[in-house]
This record gives sequence, C-alpha cells and structure tokens, in this order.
Amino acid sequence: MENKRTLITILSVAIVILSIATVITCMVLNFFELKMGGPTTIRSVIVTFSYIAIWIFVLIVGRIIKNRGIVRYCLALWIITLFIATLTVYINVTGNSATWALPLVVLFLGPLCGIGFFVSSVLYQTIIITIISLVMLIITVISVKHTKLE
Repeated sequence: MENKRTLITILSVAIVILSIATVITCMVLNFFELKMGGPTTIRSVIVTFSYIAIWIFVLIVGRIIKNRGIVRYCLALWIITLFIATLTVYINVTGNSATWALPLVVLFLGPLCGIGFFVSSVLYQTIIITIISLVMLIITVISVKHTKLE
C-alpha cells in the first residue's frame, strides 16, 4: 500500500511539472505570433493542439489516480483562461483597454493562438478560444465531481 501511495505522489508531481513546462513551452513557442500579430503558422497550430492534448492528458491522469488536487488545478487553469478569453472578446468588441491583463493574456491565451490559423479575425479567434475554455471547464467540473478520494 505504501508503494502505491509513493507511486501516486511521484506521478502527481510529474504531472504538475509536465503541465507547468507545457504552459511555459507553448507560451514561448507562440509568443512571436501573439506579439507581432502576424499570420499564424502551422507550428502554432501544432503547439495549440499539443497544449490542449496535454491538458486533457493531465486531467485524465488526475482522474485515474483519483487526485482531486490535480483535477482542481486543471479547473483553476480553465477558469482563468475562460475569464481572460472572455475579457479579450469584450475588449475586441468594445475597443476598451486592459493593459493590466497583458501578462495573463500571454500566459493563458498565448499557447492557444494557433486557433488564428483557421479564422480571419482576432475577434473570431478569441471567441473560439472562449468556447474551447468553456468546454474544457465543463469537462473539468464534471471530473471534479466524479473524482473521489480513496
């Protein structure tokens, strides 16, 4: 029983490290397109889909090992991402400014800017990111409710 707990602890730490490394790596890889506002490349698309796939993997592992902490960690990420994406949609529609949110946009929306490859405007891109964030948030909320501690 002790070996199982140790293995779960090691796996939990590895998953958290993987997720942090994923956010940083994807943010860095997509930073140029986000900063320059230029055309999105296929590399950004791959980065974006990899980012989403890794977060799905993190959520699945959290559920399998019944670690509510990891699932709640995913929940926090998608709540913040949804908030920042919704704020970005609002800013794009109204023309208002929220310079205080720029670091959060880079951190939470930067990895998802590959969506811009498929749409012609930043507004559509942020609407799609908002929808993706909402779907991931709903899936994560359902996972939190179904993940029980042993």
